[in-house]
Amino acid sequence: MEYGRLTDEEAMAAFRLSADEKLFEELVRRHTGRALLAAQAMLGDATAAEDAVQECFLRLIRARSSYEPGKPFAGWLVTILRNICRDELLRRKRKAQAEANLQASAVAPEADSPAEEQEENQIVQASFAELPLLDREILVLRIHGGLEFHEIGARCGLSAEAAKKRAYRALERLRRR
Repeated sequence: MEYGRLTDEEAMAAFRLSADEKLFEELVRRHTGRALLAAQAMLGDATAAEDAVQECFLRLIRARSSYEPGKPFAGWLVTILRNICRDELLRRKRKAQAEANLQASAVAPEADSPAEEQEENQIVQASFAELPLLDREILVLRIHGGLEFHEIGARCGLSAEAAKKRAYRALERLRRR
């Protein structure tokens, strides 16, 4: 079979059934350049674009059975890529919001509070700032956001149990200080 003579739709329809590595390589060869340009335009970052395109082709392999033969392949591929880029942009936005929330959640001491309370607030703020970013994010989501550990885990890419353990250990570190 001459893979270069197949249309994208024919190549994908055949790959859908056979998982033939040569067909996949042909599709990657044909679409990587345009996919990189599209991802870079959406993400504004060449490295993130490369990661997104790699993830796109991995998802193509996993989702090949959902491809409908006869439908435009390029549109299907771009939809996968667009979803990956949107997820990345949302992840960035959540991270920026979490960092902003961390900054905002640091309680500034009031001018008329006792000196001891001001010193204690400064110690708490400094101790909190020394925690790893992920631990700070977990504590903010739990304490200020009121989220359950399964929700925190989903947002941070962890299991619920891992999020719970990190929160417990971070609180223990704060208590020791």
